[in-house]
Amino acid sequence: MIIANPLYDVVFKYLLEDLEIARGLLSAILGEEVQALEVKPQETAIETGGGLNILRFDFKAVVRKADGSLHKVLIELQKAKKAFDVSRFHKYLGENYRKEDNVLTSSDTSEKRALPIITIYFLGFPLENIPAGVVKINREYRDVVTQEVLNVRDEFVELLTHDSYVIQVRRLPKDARSELERILQVFSPIYQTLSDKHQYDFRGEVEDALLQKMLQRLGRAIASDEIRDKMEVEDEIERIFDREMQKKQAIINEQQKRLAEQETLLTEQQQRAEAEKQRAEAEKQRAEAEKQRADQEHQKNLALLQEIETLKSKLNP
Repeated sequence: MIIANPLYDVVFKYLLEDLEIARGLLSAILGEEVQALEVKPQETAIETGGGLNILRFDFKAVVRKADGSLHKVLIELQKAKKAFDVSRFHKYLGENYRKEDNVLTSSDTSEKRALPIITIYFLGFPLENIPAGVVKINREYRDVVTQEVLNVRDEFVELLTHDSYVIQVRRLPKDARSELERILQVFSPIYQTLSDKHQYDFRGEVEDALLQKMLQRLGRAIASDEIRDKMEVEDEIERIFDREMQKKQAIINEQQKRLAEQETLLTEQQQRAEAEKQRAEAEKQRAEAEKQRADQEHQKNLALLQEIETLKSKLNP
């Protein structure tokens, strides 16, 4: 089945603008039912820095926990095709920690409070030390002294910490082992066609209802001239970014080369100075030894002269 490459920002954005698809995908990732979902248009943005984009969605969601309780949370989803400074990811997270929303209190009154945050990162590049395609970084409450895990939750702690999910599309296995992996297969670059990087030839399982919806929408995306044009723009931005990065890397390489040459020169100078110091020290030691030998010879000569004078005095009393 020919579909649009969902790793392009314009395609990924088009896919998740369908809130039913977004709700289903987030439910699959979290492993909990997202009952209600709202995306704030002003919080959906493609952030550009140095020619490189981060696609960001901020969702407000109502999630049903395993015990049946409902919780309102913020879900921050960010997607990046290439590796770059992690501080940009951190910047957006800090913005969300300052946001508040209406929350129903235990006394059935509504008040403005900060919401717990869940972060999801879609990465188009592999992380060196994490081999798994989907990783959850979650929190636990542990007694530091006894190492006992405490089965508790506290609002103060929950609002100051958060769970994270990292999805590395290049590390997704070809053969899905779970429902989540079967759904995420649609993002796997193994289906990218050789003739056109804008499209995938998806050959995975399509029995899942959510996956079918995603494929249908991605099929409409590849047929859209407007979306194809925007994909071309992304390609051009990426080419410009790569050229700039190559220029910067060339400058860095030249600077590193000069630094290495300077370090080599400094090392040689230090070695010459050390050799000169050792030569001077050896010369000083030779001079001191020569002086000692001269002093010893002088003492011998004095002793010999004294003996001669003594003999003379005995011969001529």
